[in-house]
Amino acid sequence: MIEVPALVVGVVLLLVRAVLAFTFFHESLLKLKDVRAFAKNDGLPLPLAWFVPMAEFAAALSFATGVLAQWAGIGVVVLMLITITMQNFRWHSRYWAADNGWEYDLFLLTMASVIAVFGAGPIAIPALFGMG
Repeated sequence: MIEVPALVVGVVLLLVRAVLAFTFFHESLLKLKDVRAFAKNDGLPLPLAWFVPMAEFAAALSFATGVLAQWAGIGVVVLMLITITMQNFRWHSRYWAADNGWEYDLFLLTMASVIAVFGAGPIAIPALFGMG
């Protein structure tokens, strides 16, 4: 097995967190623009339609700062499992994102799993302030 320097591991985990943070900030803001339309389009009850973008926003903050990042990773894994399940069994989506498929959600699930398993890394607020 190759020995990877701690700085490289830290930078890779930071990049994964940055992509997740950017993605979930963007996704949450899109849904919050018109929660009713999001609820109707996805067939969700309105309270759940409010919960999803708020949870995405909280996860984005967590990924951006590294605070509770492993918990955010677990939450996103659960969210993506639910989304992928809906796409397969309710909406009968194809795999490819270009066909409104679940490829993109599988990608996010995989990246969130990395943070859930390995944590935020050394380049995060908790680690920089000796809290992690």
